[in-house]
Amino acid sequence: MSNLTIRDIAKMAGVSTTAVSFVLNNREGVSEATRQKVQEIIRRTGFTPNVHTRRLNLGKSFTIHVVLRQYPYNLFNQFALETLSGIFTACKPLGYSVIFTFVDSGTDCGQLLESVRSKDCDGVILNQVSDPSLISLLQQEAIPFVCVDSHMKKDGSVPIVEVDYWQAAHQAAEFLYDNGHREIGYIGPETPTEYYVSTFGGYAAALKEHGLVCNPAWMPDVSFSEASAEAAISQVLQCPELPSAFLCAGDSFAIDVIRSAKKHGLRVPEDLSIIGLDDLFVSQYLEPPLSSVGFDKEALGKRAVETLFRIMNGQVFEPVILIPTHLVSRGSVKNLRLS
Repeated sequence: MSNLTIRDIAKMAGVSTTAVSFVLNNREGVSEATRQKVQEIIRRTGFTPNVHTRRLNLGKSFTIHVVLRQYPYNLFNQFALETLSGIFTACKPLGYSVIFTFVDSGTDCGQLLESVRSKDCDGVILNQVSDPSLISLLQQEAIPFVCVDSHMKKDGSVPIVEVDYWQAAHQAAEFLYDNGHREIGYIGPETPTEYYVSTFGGYAAALKEHGLVCNPAWMPDVSFSEASAEAAISQVLQCPELPSAFLCAGDSFAIDVIRSAKKHGLRVPEDLSIIGLDDLFVSQYLEPPLSSVGFDKEALGKRAVETLFRIMNGQVFEPVILIPTHLVSRGSVKNLRLS
């Protein structure tokens, strides 16, 4: 019985190899009677599926290729790695292994495409990667893929799983307003464009709803480079008149603001309140601990795998999934109403 294959089990049960695969991977899609019948044959024969056999019989690699953007700023990489945890967790019960590649804007994606064309993977997850040429090639090759936190247009042309950043920024600005702040600055990057549109849009909308104005002097354009971000923040902190609070489009920027504020003799939150977005793991250990608008990063990875799996199996899927956010109040925002 040691040479049995999935095809043999399927023949003995009178079902398809796909049905046997569903049972082996504990997936829905087969009746309870079929499931019990296949499980009984597996128990009786002592069948153990071989990964290579499964690949040959089902024409699949049972591998997902995850492509992650490599940032020069380590805190952004931490964000991506937290999402990876959810990807790994979701892949395991589906019987899929994961290979991943770090890329930057200047990376040649030829090796990735060769891997996909040679059927070394069944699908691709682009994590914070939005290279149009890569996406176009994946579409031309009819290769299943999903974009995760890639800051692209949500028009349904590309499957997207992303955080509701507009809501996150709006929520952060509302929290500052509720704590008595009326002069609120914004610190974030102007690229990628969709990220800026979402975060600045949520911030600006909240201010407009309360009759507040956005002061351009309090809105420096920072980049994803730690050195240039700190330089831009340092410059704005030298303004003769500062807001009472800054909304930062990312905890990494908020951390830079806190650090720069201390260098300029400002106390957080006594002189300047700070709130971030993302709620990175390290944010709770800052001094003071950073208030932030967070979300379930593991859920982001899990939903990406679920969506990709549905695409790979020809099932109906949601083209745009937005992960909800939640406020995490810590010590970096002063309540001016109590002053």
